[in-house]
Amino acid sequence: MKNNRPNRGNRIALGASLISLALLTACGGGGSSSSAGTTSVNTTGTAAIGSPIVGGTVALKCASGTTSSTITGTDGSWTISLNASDYPCVAQVSGGQANGVALTSVLHSVLAAPGVTNITPLTDIMVGVLGKQDPSTWFANVTKANLASAITTDNLNGALAKLATALASLPGKPTLPDGFNPISSGFKAQTGDAGDDLLETYSASLTASGLTQSQAAVDASNGQALTQQAFSATAYTTPGLTAIKIGSSVNLDGRFAIAIADPNRGKFTAKANIDTDGNVTSFTDAGQFTAVVSVLGNRVGELCTANGVGSVVAGQPGQYVYVSSDLTEVTDLTELNGLVFSEYEDCVKSGTMAFVNGSSTFTDINGKQDAPNTNVAQALTAAGLADSANHSVEHAKIYKYTANGVTKYAYITVNSTTGIDDPLTFDIDTKYVTIGLSQ
Repeated sequence: MKNNRPNRGNRIALGASLISLALLTACGGGGSSSSAGTTSVNTTGTAAIGSPIVGGTVALKCASGTTSSTITGTDGSWTISLNASDYPCVAQVSGGQANGVALTSVLHSVLAAPGVTNITPLTDIMVGVLGKQDPSTWFANVTKANLASAITTDNLNGALAKLATALASLPGKPTLPDGFNPISSGFKAQTGDAGDDLLETYSASLTASGLTQSQAAVDASNGQALTQQAFSATAYTTPGLTAIKIGSSVNLDGRFAIAIADPNRGKFTAKANIDTDGNVTSFTDAGQFTAVVSVLGNRVGELCTANGVGSVVAGQPGQYVYVSSDLTEVTDLTELNGLVFSEYEDCVKSGTMAFVNGSSTFTDINGKQDAPNTNVAQALTAAGLADSANHSVEHAKIYKYTANGVTKYAYITVNSTTGIDDPLTFDIDTKYVTIGLSQ
């Protein structure tokens, strides 16, 4: 914790043009069948993977024998008209693009009744549970009788429960928002929507787990955990103390994984080695990370990327500091009296911090010592420690963890710029993050 320094159409595919009604009824017509005395109803929803699936083909197979299809819109929305007697149905979306990239996999969902049916990786897992196999295989071979027997209220509730269990075994232990059903709850495929944010988190977590979507669906259908052990933490970054859920796990293949879904900077995943104490020692697949510091059994750490300029190591500035959910936050600085911390910035040791009677003294790795001050106490406040001369503000948090009768303390700091970096002096070192661990 440095002292006194600068420092992201609806169009129902009705088949060919003027085909006779008899032919439409016989083959499903690529659209909904309609005859006298039947009631036409709509199902609508969103197809997304964290971004909308644009121009994807939604194909349906229904218990009545009807088949139908439509195309997703620019926001991933789709709508189709069926007869009330056609339900239940299974849906598959294929093709199209998400974030400008062609969708190479297919996803599934079910239409239990008219209303809302979304198609996402989460609904795909639920279909795997309902079909008790890979969703694509079930969609290809499902019979009318299978649909009617599989898509029931009890089975859907069971599939939702198995989905929640599977999610909890992924890095970060993602959870469903209160009252949110991936199939039937309306949402928008845009950042800030709780349903969409869950899809982003799931995507990062699944990538980190090393599993494919199909493997996740099959494992969930068998009641198998998606990793050996999953962990949850909170990562902090600029600006301010922006909090982001971070996940890690010991995967089924024995490798350690890290996943972050940052709404401003995108998804970050990595595979890593851990030592006998549980600390990350090195990356086996670093992804966009350049370095890591991991302490206290990986309960506290710092992740570095290539974004920005580091003051200690120019090529690997610190981007995130993270704290495990099993640590306790400390607000009373007197608990730190007499403690000396090893501090890390840019994923290397930058010096030490000593606490005496509410003040602290930082000594860098070259032996240069700052004057004792109360900067830490100010940084712990909601307003933070302001440094108007360098257009920045520093925020801090302190935590403790007790194991085997020994209590260790750790702190994290996030320093953010409050103005525009000076293009003449390149004053960009006012954005940095640090961690400290009591010796």
